Amino acid sequence: MYTVYFVGDDPKVLDHFKSKSDLFAECGFEICGTQTNPLLALTEIREAKPNVVLSDLKMPELSGIDLYRTLRGDATTPIFVIVSAYSDFADVRKFLAEDKGFDYILKPIEENELADLLNRFAVEISGTQPVKNGETISPELNQILDYLKENPGESHSLASLVERFHLSANGISRLFTKHLGTTFRSHITALRMALAEELLRTTEPPVKEICGRCGYESYFYFIPLYEKTYGVTPTKYRRSLYEE
Repeated sequence: MYTVYFVGDDPKVLDHFKSKSDLFAECGFEICGTQTNPLLALTEIREAKPNVVLSDLKMPELSGIDLYRTLRGDATTPIFVIVSAYSDFADVRKFLAEDKGFDYILKPIEENELADLLNRFAVEISGTQPVKNGETISPELNQILDYLKENPGESHSLASLVERFHLSANGISRLFTKHLGTTFRSHITALRMALAEELLRTTEPPVKEICGRCGYESYFYFIPLYEKTYGVTPTKYRRSLYEE
């Protein structure tokens, strides 16, 4: 099991994370600690040496960014995730422009997004490599990939793929990790972002409608995800097309 540590000044948020212990276990993680005081967290993180730290952005005494920057100089640096409200995303974007060494997740946290992050981190930590050119991808995975490529905007989950392809959830996850070096959720996100870019470039519906056509219910989740992928918001990208 890999380990994850939570830092946040709101006990309710920490309790929410702890209530997701089953989800963390499914992704190969266990919770090794939580702390509402970031200064105490700094000491505990250095002692526990977790693989992943999730930290609130805004906290008294020490912000999530300051906590990350302090830990960054240590010999063993955990994967660091800033937990931010959408209203504070401009601050996160500013920090990302200066230092791309951390990740982020927006409140309210969706289970699918959290699972996607954890699965991606598990791949990074394990050092799993994707299949090399010339090697054969399994027929089962090819069927799944074809289906997802044809239906990127539908509501996909491991459970729905289990039912459709009669494989276990762990088996499907291993196929993505072994042959592609990525996770199911990361692959879906890549397909949806490509679809969003194509729709923005070739059609005229409002961005909010494109968000729905790409399978996202939350507009406020879609916007920063698109910007994180392409380095520009959907609106600015579309505007740039008319300026060319």
